[in-house]
Amino acid sequence: MLSIYDLLEHEQQRRQMRDILALGLDKLLDSESVDWWDAFCAYLYPQIEQLLLFSATAEQIPEHAEILATRPHPSLDALSIVLNRPIKTFAIHRQTAFQERSRRYWKAAFAFRSAQLAEIAFDKWDTDYRLRRHFVRPPRASSTPAILLPSAYSNVTRAQAAYARMLPHRRFLLVLTRRNGRIQHLPGNVEPRWLASYAPRHLAATDEERVRLLGRWQSLQNNLFETNRVLSLAKKLGIFDPFADFLKSGLGVRDAWREVFAREPIAAVLSADENNPYTRMPILLARSKKLRTVFCDHGALNMSFGIRPPVSDTYLMKGDMARDYGVTWCGLPTSKIVVGGPAETRNPSPFSNRVENKENARDWIVYYSEVYELSGGRTQTVYAELLPELCQLARQTNRKVVVKLHPFENLRMRSKLVDCLLSPEDRCLVTLREGPMTPDLFARAWCSLTVESSVAVESTLHGVPCFLCGWFDGSWYDYGKQFAKYSAGYPLDSPQRIREIPQLLENFHITDAVRQGLQTSITAELLESVLSGK
Repeated sequence: MLSIYDLLEHEQQRRQMRDILALGLDKLLDSESVDWWDAFCAYLYPQIEQLLLFSATAEQIPEHAEILATRPHPSLDALSIVLNRPIKTFAIHRQTAFQERSRRYWKAAFAFRSAQLAEIAFDKWDTDYRLRRHFVRPPRASSTPAILLPSAYSNVTRAQAAYARMLPHRRFLLVLTRRNGRIQHLPGNVEPRWLASYAPRHLAATDEERVRLLGRWQSLQNNLFETNRVLSLAKKLGIFDPFADFLKSGLGVRDAWREVFAREPIAAVLSADENNPYTRMPILLARSKKLRTVFCDHGALNMSFGIRPPVSDTYLMKGDMARDYGVTWCGLPTSKIVVGGPAETRNPSPFSNRVENKENARDWIVYYSEVYELSGGRTQTVYAELLPELCQLARQTNRKVVVKLHPFENLRMRSKLVDCLLSPEDRCLVTLREGPMTPDLFARAWCSLTVESSVAVESTLHGVPCFLCGWFDGSWYDYGKQFAKYSAGYPLDSPQRIREIPQLLENFHITDAVRQGLQTSITAELLESVLSGK
């Protein structure tokens, strides 16, 4: 048995991805120097990755070989085009397009709460805020210079707020593109705004600009993309079809950000999400206005710098692990990097010295789940291999299994899946948790497990040994390898290795040197210097 992920070396895949995405750069610049090919690239990673993998797969298949698949899948269309022959499937696909859409909508209705469905609907059909602008209060005017914090997600907001809390004398303006960006307990010097409140009325000049850009887009597809095999294949598969709608809504978002800079005395931009096209825009607008731009990551590592051009002036890295990854994997210039995470109040104690008592017993085995579907993974397979082993370990050590869900996962659907996979005896040992991270996840954890989530770093910083489920890690981002390199996780190569965790913990030591390599706190003076450009 061979995995298609073994057909390309990680360095080779990264280089190919970077070279392909660079082909369209600087060809679709608008009046504000926003590169719309670069913006659209954020949505192309999974598709381009699949096309690279299937192109490599096709080279390994002899011409006389008969190809069979267990079930229909959109990826088979790509492989069929590359090979120029049909691919048979065992399963008979009887659903029409209408039935498939209906099934997806019913599944979404079951998975999400009404507030989440409303936000999804607005994100899909009101991306340029033409409707939402009527339901938000106009922003209050202020003459005090502010540092702009653009955000679309709560974890991004938390990362930015942590730095803002260090400079109470500074004014920070948090502008949210979506409701999901809200958090509780913002620092007093951070003022929240909705980007929708800055959205202007319909602009004829924007319509004219959109027509010009669409003309260049058509030329780009005809003249450039046809010369590249992967991009040509992407065009045949319709991967570029959403660009026109993306451009229309994106220009509306750009106009809203343009109003932010026109109405507010923005002195600099501090962003924790340079990859999202809608929060990348204010960085580009600030750069064109010669304003200072600083990036601070909301996770432990960020692969996007390795395949897209960096656009900020300075990159705040939380520790040596992130700096090393940014330089060696992503190719960021060392001159752009400043090492220093936010100075947070935390008192982690080494694993060997943790005090156990009835109120704070280390009675949890915490598994940090992820949205495996986003990368084509099968959650059922992951859970089926992992949870029975964790339950066996929990029973042997008189503990419970806590599955902490990712913010994008749905508790009801994951619970239904776990109910089907586990016996009643094992199911009693498992608790699923949703919502933000809470202190008890670290205080009560005996150990934690994940595949490549940045929570491996958080666990280690809190003195909780973390084990990496390396047999599931097919990613070419090499997050797991970097975590292991800096002792932020111990890699396991099979689910059976979970049985060895009690023995592994006997020699598991989280030292101050390990923590220092993962996160070094920045001083308020240095942070002020970075934001001011001095």
